[in-house]
Amino acid sequence: MKYLLFILIVMLSVPSYADFTDNLRWSIDSGARLISNNSADNTSRIYAFGIDSHKVFTSTYGDIGYAVGQLYFTKLSNQTPIPFMFDSKNDSEFVIRDAHVNYTALPNWLPNIRLGHFTLPFGLEESIDTSGRLLDYNHNKNLGTKQDWGLDLNKVLGQVEYSISYTLGGKDKIKRINDSYALSGRIGTLSHLDFVYGFSFFSGKIDNIKRRRFAIDALYYWGTWGVLGELVLGENLYSDNKKLSQWQNEVYSLIEINKTSLDTQLKLYGQFIFRNKESEENTKKLVNLGLSYQFKSGLELSLSGLKQLNSPESTNKQELVRFQLRYRY
Repeated sequence: MKYLLFILIVMLSVPSYADFTDNLRWSIDSGARLISNNSADNTSRIYAFGIDSHKVFTSTYGDIGYAVGQLYFTKLSNQTPIPFMFDSKNDSEFVIRDAHVNYTALPNWLPNIRLGHFTLPFGLEESIDTSGRLLDYNHNKNLGTKQDWGLDLNKVLGQVEYSISYTLGGKDKIKRINDSYALSGRIGTLSHLDFVYGFSFFSGKIDNIKRRRFAIDALYYWGTWGVLGELVLGENLYSDNKKLSQWQNEVYSLIEINKTSLDTQLKLYGQFIFRNKESEENTKKLVNLGLSYQFKSGLELSLSGLKQLNSPESTNKQELVRFQLRYRY
């Protein structure tokens, strides 16, 4: 951890000649989410209120980097399962989402340096920001966490961009827990193009589970239509489970078709998700349908429904309906 602090001090010591409020954007972000879990016969709610900020740092030579800060007060109401950063189903906490600095002033081919709390570079999530949205690409289930504290090297070189990170594996805590760590990365084509593809890897230990992953993802946009796909091959080793003391294979795949209205206010998507774990008897086949509508006032309405197609032997089918109202000012 002391090396991360040293790098941060060096980055912040670079002279910046603009007033701090220059190139600073911020928004008040609030949301309420209703979740109906039919398989668990439970209805819960999540409320969030916070600030989302973005600051560009400049010197006499131009931009030298940027910082992102997102802090939210989050309240649970009858939420199960309980998210890892909370202690009970009705708990409330201040939650840090993104909080990092990305130093971009190194010359030529040398990478940018990101330090802080950020989304792990892996798969579709690297090209599509899902923070605060119902839309999700299963980072938590695939890697053990979506975000973590650590160091990332990233760069755009010609027609290729890459991001490689080493993080502590403590998720919301700035420390290693039981020798936790996470090494992840993705290299792919430029994310703003109509056709994007990339390759990702992950190796880590989080929550006493060792994971290895390799993934390929692709996105294709044609007018207002989009087709996305991701295939993840990997294996898990459960350190605290004697029955699962050997590496267990896991396969995950997702196909999505989405449609955006010409004014970009309405977005529809449908996902087919396939997950097979050697440690589980049944393969999970899921369909997830969703929509979001962005009003010009800053209000966004979102709805999604998840249903398991096959019938598991020992548990109920997954059936999840979620509704969210979000307002940014």
